Amino acid sequence: MSEETSIHKLLHKVNKKLMKEFKHKLEPYDFTRGEFPFLLGLLRKGDGITQKEICERIPISKSTTSKMINNLIDKGYLRKERDEEDRRATRIYFTDKKEEIENIVKELDKKAEEMMLKDFEKEEKEQLKGYLIRILDNIEEE
Repeated sequence: MSEETSIHKLLHKVNKKLMKEFKHKLEPYDFTRGEFPFLLGLLRKGDGITQKEICERIPISKSTTSKMINNLIDKGYLRKERDEEDRRATRIYFTDKKEEIENIVKELDKKAEEMMLKDFEKEEKEQLKGYLIRILDNIEEE
């Protein structure tokens, strides 16, 4: 297998092309390249987590996390509140724009899947899904 057709390289190319497509579709929302994946991570992890928890769950530095949170607050997507029990901690919440972000994510996911799998049969889609789950499981075991 040549380097250009290795599974790792192909997955990388697919991801790179998807990110380019997402970037184009996200332009009207004024997200930077890193902010949208950051928001996705927050959506998955839940509202009201601390900045420290964000750093533990989303693999980015404290300073980058802080910068992104502040940018997203300025854009009206997030807000901060002091933790009632631990006054040193700050909790991060979505604003009323959370539903808008969730709708964007659903639309992008749907379009990406349609684009990637347009000529696939149902059985092929299920096989691919199974393979990708196994790959993730293998990586998580390491």
